[in-house]
Amino acid sequence: MLFKEFEAKNNIFMAPIKTALATPKNGLITEQLINYYERKALGGVGTVILEPISVSLSGKEHPKQLMLNSEKHEIKLKELITKLHKYGTKIVVHLNHAGRAANPKIVEDVVAPSPIKCPTTNQLPRELSKSEIRDIINDFKNAALRAQSAGADAIEIQFGHGYLVQQFYSNRLNKRTDEYGENKFLFAEQLLSSIKNSVTIPIFLRISGSEFIDDGISLKDISSIIDLAKKYDVSIIHVGWGNACDSVPWYYNHMSLPIEPMDEILKLIKNMTNIPIISAGRMQKNERYKYLLEKHVIDGVVFGRQLIIDPDFPNKILNHSNDYIRCGSCLQGCLSSVKSGKPINCIANPEVHKTFIPKTNDKKKIAIVGGGPAGIFAGLYLKKKGYDITLFEKNNYLGGQWVMAYNAPGKLSMKDILDDLIRKAEKELKIIKNTTVDDKFFDDKDFDAIVIATGANPFVPSIKGLKKYITGFDFFSGKKVNGNKILVIGGGLIGVEVTEALVNNGKNVTIVELFDEIGRGMELISKKLFSLKYLSKIKVYTNSSVEEIKENNEVFINRNGKIESIGNFDEIIVTAGTKSENSLYNTLSKKIKNVYLVGDALKVGQIFDAVNGALELAEKI
Repeated sequence: MLFKEFEAKNNIFMAPIKTALATPKNGLITEQLINYYERKALGGVGTVILEPISVSLSGKEHPKQLMLNSEKHEIKLKELITKLHKYGTKIVVHLNHAGRAANPKIVEDVVAPSPIKCPTTNQLPRELSKSEIRDIINDFKNAALRAQSAGADAIEIQFGHGYLVQQFYSNRLNKRTDEYGENKFLFAEQLLSSIKNSVTIPIFLRISGSEFIDDGISLKDISSIIDLAKKYDVSIIHVGWGNACDSVPWYYNHMSLPIEPMDEILKLIKNMTNIPIISAGRMQKNERYKYLLEKHVIDGVVFGRQLIIDPDFPNKILNHSNDYIRCGSCLQGCLSSVKSGKPINCIANPEVHKTFIPKTNDKKKIAIVGGGPAGIFAGLYLKKKGYDITLFEKNNYLGGQWVMAYNAPGKLSMKDILDDLIRKAEKELKIIKNTTVDDKFFDDKDFDAIVIATGANPFVPSIKGLKKYITGFDFFSGKKVNGNKILVIGGGLIGVEVTEALVNNGKNVTIVELFDEIGRGMELISKKLFSLKYLSKIKVYTNSSVEEIKENNEVFINRNGKIESIGNFDEIIVTAGTKSENSLYNTLSKKIKNVYLVGDALKVGQIFDAVNGALELAEKI
């Protein structure tokens, strides 16, 4: 596949996603990072755009970000490139300086074109001097030279997403009065010219198709970038979305955001230029990439998180197979892990940076009770190990609490993961539904081990006068909510999701939460979106507990030691958490050997915990 001087084995690219797999502080490539990218090459991706490399210490976004400022860095990069070239995979080195988006916890002196605060970090940067601008351009050039020397097939320069280059050409962020303010594209041109005159390998530019904010970059700005791209013979323009400071949900392409605006902007950009266009942003959703390629809106497709959940996705779609797991764009395993300083992960693929144990010749018969995430994944991993698996599920469907997860507002994409997972399970496992298992069920059956994955039940606190209520489980299972004035007891993840749905249906909602904030357990961007959209529309009592419910559902709360009435309510929904359902385990384990607990039945947690627990259990049995 030829892209204007850049040739790859196919038109599938991997996006530059931060992994937190490099060494702390100095940002060296590790063996773990090499293995991570090798797995992507094995899966068939034509081109890997390496995760962002910070060209300067002042431009780093996280402690384990890659650097390329020494011979040692170059040697490790060469090792990675050599390994991936064995698979026919091309490597593009992505260079960036975060500017005002730099992490103030690791960058003492955050700099930018002008001193305008980044809302994400709440950091006010210092204005760059002209000599510092020249130094940063030189840092970009030197990193590009090292990348070329290490064997990189191309260089990608970050020209968008609210980072330094875009900060210079943004009228909103560049308030300088010198030549860099008079000509806001001067820095971009000097940078591009410096790199173009230093290396002979192709150059990509990564831009934001839109920031989706007021006074954000315009199509006129993009046209100016395209003019520069033509002038300096850029090989590919890579279109992403949002920016890292002002429109973070778009930057990470959160699952709740619409797809149509991106497609319309891509069509406009494609009509501006003959330079090949590649683009990222939930391309797997409804096979969106097929439409965009067939209509020649893009020339290549960029997958990011999709290659985290299923690194074999390129080979599968190239061979017209649907035996894949689609990403739901939840950000719970990938972004949340890296933000917390942990290596990148995925709620539905615990093998992101580890390899499952090899297949065994021991043909054990394993029974699994419960068809939620923990049960399904335990079954699939034990089957992968070579065992004979039978899964018993009391309902006429699989999925457990995951079914409720995608019923929450803006989370329908989570159904994609579950649908694919169920399809895989039904293909590989023996599944018996509509079957209730009790302590006598296995008396006449011969299994070598029994895995109990019975999940959790709603926890209902002991509250004086609490008689008529529904739980969050009831709500997402379709139980009707009567009246308009609704009390939600518990403001954790489920409570917030119930509140979103109620407000969307015009209900008047009050949350009473025991702790000092609502939304515990929520992924950070989802939590931010909830705050922006819903907090002004609801009443919230934190550090409070429901003390008593009197006649006509008048509710009294204990707020910081003071009892007060918060009025009467038409309906009460209890979302005060869950408790493990392990009664079957407690009975069976007393009379049968080799009985195991997994998932919420072992310890209440997130889907991520259940899936990782299933892998660990499969390795153990």
